[in-house]
Amino acid sequence: MANKSILLESGTNEVEILEFYLGGQSFGVNVLKIQAIEQYDPERVTQIRLSHPSIVGTLLFRDSCITLIALRLEMEAAEGAAPTSTNPDPEQELVLVMEFNNLKTAFVVDGVNRIHRASWEAINSLSAFLNTPDSKFTGSFQIDEREILIVDMEKIVSEILPGWQQQFAIPEDESSPFQDVRATKTIFLAEDSALIREGVRSELARCNYVNLQTFADGKECQDEILRLNKLARSEGGHITDHVDLLISDIEMPAMDGLALCRSIKSDPSLKALPVIMFSSLINEQIARKCDDVQADAYITKPQFAELLVLLDRLTLVAEAVPA
Repeated sequence: MANKSILLESGTNEVEILEFYLGGQSFGVNVLKIQAIEQYDPERVTQIRLSHPSIVGTLLFRDSCITLIALRLEMEAAEGAAPTSTNPDPEQELVLVMEFNNLKTAFVVDGVNRIHRASWEAINSLSAFLNTPDSKFTGSFQIDEREILIVDMEKIVSEILPGWQQQFAIPEDESSPFQDVRATKTIFLAEDSALIREGVRSELARCNYVNLQTFADGKECQDEILRLNKLARSEGGHITDHVDLLISDIEMPAMDGLALCRSIKSDPSLKALPVIMFSSLINEQIARKCDDVQADAYITKPQFAELLVLLDRLTLVAEAVPA
């Protein structure tokens, strides 16, 4: 993991994926989410009554207690996953401590194989049939003749700890003086998680940002921006005649958000298009990388209320939105 800071620094569209397994199926997660990998020790776990069936309990980790989830139980019902009927060896089970969305969570897995460095171009998007709000995966890639499914960890946590995400909802405010003008703005969203796409759509609609066009990966979004830019220039106009702002995730198949942002900001005809990075990975290190690719702003999922503030500031300048 020593090289993980290199990959996103330059916007090279690369990623490091930790391969872990449950039964006979390989799964993957971005190394940037991993805080620690430890041997599973039941003695460090405190049981919780009346909790979600996948919650093992709370784990003592570095002087704090975090939720411990049995990932096998979550995957057994996941679409596209191979059966995990093989009983795990308790002495081989590991705990993956992860941090995303400014939240630390731990997951019990059967074991870890290795870290794979790959281009996001090699990560395949899910088919339209599988890429639904109920899906627990965001993509897959092939290596050594086996398929590794990329797990949507945010989706799993949101299902197990639903009340945690609700605290970030946008409050309804029909009295806002910007309700009408918000409805005139066209927002693009590049996000591989169907759950987050629907969440952003729902939350922004509450404050009248109703013109939202979504894309399941960065390359699909880039292609549409380039098409509209060509159209705008043929009309003697500018890209912002068609798109007012882009919200982008960082982790995405085909092209990640940092590479997408860099491609926009390095093109003089696109540079004025505001870009907000909306990612579960935002921390001090990732914030520097967002600055490197000239993102206009960045914020951690699922801070929807703060996302609204940024949208107003970057799209309603002409309407004199307070800073």
